[in-house]
Amino acid sequence: MKLGILKFSSLNLAVKDIPKLRGFVSGKFSQYDILHNHKKNGKVIARYPLIQFKIIDKSPVIIAITDKAIDIFSEIFLKLDEIDIAGTTIPVYEKDLKIENFTAGYSRETFVYQFTSPWLALNQDNYAKYRTTESFEEKQILLESILTRNIQSMSGGIGIWLEKTQRIKTKLKFRKTYVKLKGNTMSGFLGTFKTNYIIPDYLGLGKSTSRGFGTVKKLL
Repeated sequence: MKLGILKFSSLNLAVKDIPKLRGFVSGKFSQYDILHNHKKNGKVIARYPLIQFKIIDKSPVIIAITDKAIDIFSEIFLKLDEIDIAGTTIPVYEKDLKIENFTAGYSRETFVYQFTSPWLALNQDNYAKYRTTESFEEKQILLESILTRNIQSMSGGIGIWLEKTQRIKTKLKFRKTYVKLKGNTMSGFLGTFKTNYIIPDYLGLGKSTSRGFGTVKKLL
């Protein structure tokens, strides 16, 4: 399977500007719903985002996963000569496009990953459960079960289906943090985790992965 990385080396954007970059690019190329995950009637398309916007090594980056997503990269690469962030037009002088094959899926080995951006694990339902869970151990068990489901969802989203006998296991070390999303303060988590699933670097897990949250990188 292929992964594309489009890096804007000449741009210096803050993490808070990534949603604005995503909004600008998805608006400019609105004919591709894979960029914004909305139908023409405005309804959200519930699926794992195959195009994700991030900050990597201090530069804004667009990640495309699978051939379907990479197919539109050539047009973005050719036509995106400037971006608009909150009314400020910024010329794009340098763009680097790299396409590589990646491996993902269940493994008999265990790997260690780090969240390089806050993982948004909690929704309305499990936030209430997390909040009323008193012990740290119980919170960890809850978050590990959510992380396992996030990995399963990501796997299906990129077209890798698990066999019934392939059980994903996770072990999480975390610390809580807070992030701003759409003007609201939300709970997020940073830290490391072990799992028996091969996750390509820079893919996201959890909520708002298209905006750069929950980005992971392999440590061991």
